[in-house]
Order: sequence, then structure tokens, then C-alpha cells
Amino acid sequence: MCNVPGHSWGELRHDPTVQWLCTWTENINGQNKYMQLAAQSSFKGKSDRSKYNKAAKLCGNIDKIRKDYKKNLRAKDSKLRQLATAMWVIDRLALRVGGEKDTDEEADTVGCCSLRVEHLKFDPNNEGDDSLEIELEFLGKDSMLFKQTIDFGSALYTENNGMGEQVYKNFKTFCRGKKKSEDVFSDLTPPELNKHLKGIMDGLTAKVFRTYNASKTLQDELMKVEQSSGWRSLTAAEKVTKYNDANREVAILCNHQRSVSKAQETALEGLGSKLQTLKDQKKELKKMLKTLTGGADKKIRLKGDLTAKTEKVNQAIEKAKKKKEKAKTKEEKIAATEADVKAKEMKKALAESKFKSQHLWAKEPTKEQVMKRIAQWSDKIKKMEVNIKHKDDNKEVSLGTSKLNYMDPRISVAWCKRNEVPIEKVFSKTLRDKFNWSMAVPPAWEFNETIAEQG
Repeated sequence: MCNVPGHSWGELRHDPTVQWLCTWTENINGQNKYMQLAAQSSFKGKSDRSKYNKAAKLCGNIDKIRKDYKKNLRAKDSKLRQLATAMWVIDRLALRVGGEKDTDEEADTVGCCSLRVEHLKFDPNNEGDDSLEIELEFLGKDSMLFKQTIDFGSALYTENNGMGEQVYKNFKTFCRGKKKSEDVFSDLTPPELNKHLKGIMDGLTAKVFRTYNASKTLQDELMKVEQSSGWRSLTAAEKVTKYNDANREVAILCNHQRSVSKAQETALEGLGSKLQTLKDQKKELKKMLKTLTGGADKKIRLKGDLTAKTEKVNQAIEKAKKKKEKAKTKEEKIAATEADVKAKEMKKALAESKFKSQHLWAKEPTKEQVMKRIAQWSDKIKKMEVNIKHKDDNKEVSLGTSKLNYMDPRISVAWCKRNEVPIEKVFSKTLRDKFNWSMAVPPAWEFNETIAEQG
């Protein structure tokens, strides 16, 4: 019974297969809307924990699974060979399983099982008959472009009996004699693939592979850098950069991309300009030190007095604020907006003036003061270079998607504890709330099959 007067529930339903509490159709676009429990609720936390534990169970079964599909990569039966090749692709390339879509209503997004001949380009660089390269190009989930050239003959796919060369041969066979619009895996459907996987490991689906690969890749990359020389001497900020590098490897593996906005490009250019200013200021500081050390009778540039300019800017801001409050007519509002824009430009110019003269003193400094400031500027330059590299490397990659949905959060928490890095440096408040169940893991915690037994 609905307790809102004049309204009633359309239906009361018991459905253990969904997570929403209620649903309705909104009256503008006619779309279904859902009310769900908050991300930080214990119900969602148990669901997330179960998902990552299931992926961790793969650590103890992956060798069996790989042995199974490698055996069938050379099978005489075409369907069995397609099944094995699809499993190889989902495991090694981290593609989604894919499925049929109504192309009249949705974008033509593609996964492994729905690849068509037109999505594969053999020998894209025209290297000749000995080339084992295929360029894969298609729209993945959320219409994100997947475009990668895979060298199936590289060590990455052939060492340890990786069988990359056989997979290439299989693709050649599957595409031979087919039209561009025909499916590569014409004898295979996602339900058949998932049924086969469940026969190997209870509860295993193609989706679990992406979670496993993301988590395993993150852990392996982090362990690799922790074992490198000089790791202990790195600052917390430098360690976070290494963490982001590992996170980026996962994002690239899972094809988590984002488009670069004009604002991002402008921000990077601004940081580059600031970095150059800091370097120029450090050069000037070194010249000052040389002058003071040599005892040369040469004047040192001092900081100008910006008090009057600061006062003028503050007055302009206050005047613009009062104009906006008093504005009634259209003309008065336009004039108030213009005054506000001018005041903001003055404030920006003042900030630039302060930044350009921040390395100077009001009166002549001592040698010790200059030496101390040179050291400070060296640190500033180093931090800004790290910041610019991080922003530039990650401008086209979405690190957040893999953190939110694919990488076991306990790997990150344990890494932070081991390396004395505050968790807020790698997890936003939203993620810390969502994964509060993972915060108690010890520093030595590892993503492996034993945690799957913990429930």
C-alpha cells in the first residue's frame, strides 16, 4: 500500500536477481529510473567483495583454463577452435565478451564474440607475408573506440607457450571467404562461451576475466616498482606517480579512454609556462649567489612594492560586487558583469606579477638566504615536472574507471600501508566510502586464490 495520497504502487515484486529498490518510468523521455542503495551501503560492499573474491579465485584456476583453451586452439572442429580463440582473446587482450544489439536503437558497439571481418585488418603496415600483425578497430562499450595493432608474433604473446602465432592463423582461417559484414566467430555465441567457462570453474564468466586481469596487472606492476633500486628514497608524491603509471597500464589494457578537452590542453600549457618561469627564476638566483660570493659591486634586483596595485584590485572587486547587488535594469546588469570581468582580469594580472617576482627579496639578501631559496626552487621545479608528466601521460586515459569497477581496492590499500602513502592520495572520498570494507587489510595483503576462501 502506497502511503502517498492519490498514488498507488503499480506492482509489488520479489526479484532476487536485481539490486534496485523501486523503479518508475519518467514522463519526459519515457525511460526507466531506479532507486538503489548507496554505494557505501553494506549490501553493495558485500557485492563488491564477492566480485573481487571471485576474480581472485581465478589465480588458482587460470593455469587450468589456459591449458584447456590452448589445447583446443589447434582442434579440427571449427566451433571448438573458435571457442578456444575467443577465450584467448578475452584472457590476453581483456576484451568484453560482446553480444547482439538492436542497431536501430543503439550504437554499433562490439565485443569479442560480435567481431566482424571488417574490424580486422591483417598486416596493416604492409610488412609482407611474415607479418603476424592485426589491427583491431571497433566501437566498444559506451562507443569508445578500440584501435590497437596486435603483433601476435611478439614475445608478449608467444613466450611460455603463449600460442600467439596459432591465434593469428585461426583469425586468418575464420575470416577466409567471408564478407566484411559477417561475424568472425560465426559458430559461437556469448551464452555458449559462458556455459563452457562455468564448466571449468564454478561461477566463472567472461566478465570475471577483466576484473582478474585488471587486479593482477596492478599488483604485478606495483610489486615490480617496489623491487626497483632507489624505491625507498622516493617521496610520497613520486610513489603516487609510480602508482598512477601502474593504474595507467590497467586502463590501457581495458581500453579505458577519455577525450582530451580544450580546458585540459590549456591547463597543461599554463603549467608548462609556470615551469619555465620557475627555471628562469632559479637561474637568476644562481647569478645572485655568484654576485654575492664574488663581492662584485653589482646591484641585485629587488622585489617591487605591489601594495598599491593590490589595494586597487581589491577596490575593483568590491566595486563590481556592489554593482551586481544593486543592478536592476538590463543596462545595469551588463555594466555590473563588465566590471566583474575587468576586476577578475586585474586580479589575474596581479597574481602573475606576484608569481614572477616571488623569488626576489624586498632588501638585499645574504648568501645563506639565496642558497636556501635555490634549494626550495629545485624542489618546486621537481614537483611541477612530476605533476606535468602525470597530467600529460594520463590526459587520454581514464584512471577512475578501473579503480571504480575492476581493480581490487585491497591491492591499493595494502600498497599505501606498505609504502607509507596516505590513502587519500590514490582514492577520492567517494572511493574511500565505497570501499570502506577494504580499509582494514594488512600491508602484506596479496590478491591470490586464498582470499576467495574468506567469503
